[in-house]
Amino acid sequence: MALDNSQSQPVAMPTALDTSDEEVTWSRDGVVTSLSADGSLRASTSVDDRVDVGLSVTEHAAPKDLSVTTDGTTIMHRSGTEAAHAMQILDNGAISASVLLAGPDAAKTTQYDFTEGVAPVLQKTGAVALYKDEVLVGVVEQPVSHDASGAEVDSHYSIEGNRLVQTVDPEPKSVYPIVAQAAVAVFYTRGDYVHVTRGQASGHGWWIKGTAKATKAKVTVQLQYKPKKTSSWNRRGKAGVKTIGPGTSKRANARMTCRSQARKQWRSWVDVNLIGYLDSPNKLYTSARTLKCTL
Repeated sequence: MALDNSQSQPVAMPTALDTSDEEVTWSRDGVVTSLSADGSLRASTSVDDRVDVGLSVTEHAAPKDLSVTTDGTTIMHRSGTEAAHAMQILDNGAISASVLLAGPDAAKTTQYDFTEGVAPVLQKTGAVALYKDEVLVGVVEQPVSHDASGAEVDSHYSIEGNRLVQTVDPEPKSVYPIVAQAAVAVFYTRGDYVHVTRGQASGHGWWIKGTAKATKAKVTVQLQYKPKKTSSWNRRGKAGVKTIGPGTSKRANARMTCRSQARKQWRSWVDVNLIGYLDSPNKLYTSARTLKCTL
């Protein structure tokens, strides 16, 4: 079962889960999440083969200190300390990362490394946004910690370079063991190339849920235009804004009427704010296209 003081029942094994001695894999609807336990504790999630985000516990362990439980939880015991780490694949494919402090002498910090190219950025909420090529692709949710009595225990993140550091701060009255948990979700933003439809430049934006909890997002699409090849990109027309669920069939749209068919460069940016989940200033910029449309 998962390392979770807040739950009275074991977590059920997700139905899409396959297990072996050294790997646990979950797959459904284009999402593939895997856990490995072969000398380190690692997990990764891929969505539609477009976005791949992985993290690992920096600490390494001997094979005898690694185990996989019947519900797919992969556990690593830290030698010489009263601490253990666990990763589990949740029912939606998200990664649950846990730290268990068995006693007051347990290490209070845990370091996580991400796959190459993934940059963590601490948010005001305490969550950590994950970026790849400056585009938001995931989030490490705020850590939730409880002691054996069910009382909350302070836990927070900090960033050292591209490494995520989780710190648990028990109080003298805290009852051991203490468990700190966080979910790692992966999703992505999409936008099509700006194109001409019925005499108008048009661009769309949408989002793919992946393993995020969010069910709605505010999607904004803004067209950009270059009057001359040497010009900077200029915003043109009113942004298209729409609150939508995930998927390719639900899109926000921005349009601008063409005045002539002279060739000009166009592109768009797409901003997705997951409602009640994460609001990031970073945007997805679509590739420039030369269109028979000028203003």
